[in-house]
Amino acid sequence: MVTAVPLELANSTLEAEVSKGLIRVEEGLREAARAEEPLLAKASRHLIDAGGKRFRATLVLLAAQFGNPADERIVPAAVAIELTHLATLYHDDVMDEAPVRRGHESEFPVEQHDRHPHR
Repeated sequence: MVTAVPLELANSTLEAEVSKGLIRVEEGLREAARAEEPLLAKASRHLIDAGGKRFRATLVLLAAQFGNPADERIVPAAVAIELTHLATLYHDDVMDEAPVRRGHESEFPVEQHDRHPHR
């Protein structure tokens, strides 16, 4: 499942190329979220499953068009950028004690606050 916002580019070939790249990015994100430990797997998947625009990954894929868009390092770079962004969202949820992000329950449930208040 691709959660990125649908692309509407003036060049249909470029649009198709970037869309294919975003599918591969989504697969890479899901692969990165796999873990044998159930708690870690759940936490890793939470923000990925919440979706998003994947704007940063799209920018990486578009920027690659100025060089070699077939370079095998492009998609892993886009995945790394998205994972870094997701880590900052997770951090913000915990630090802000946010109960909701993008209309979904955040990674900072109320009971966690009761056990580990940071203030």
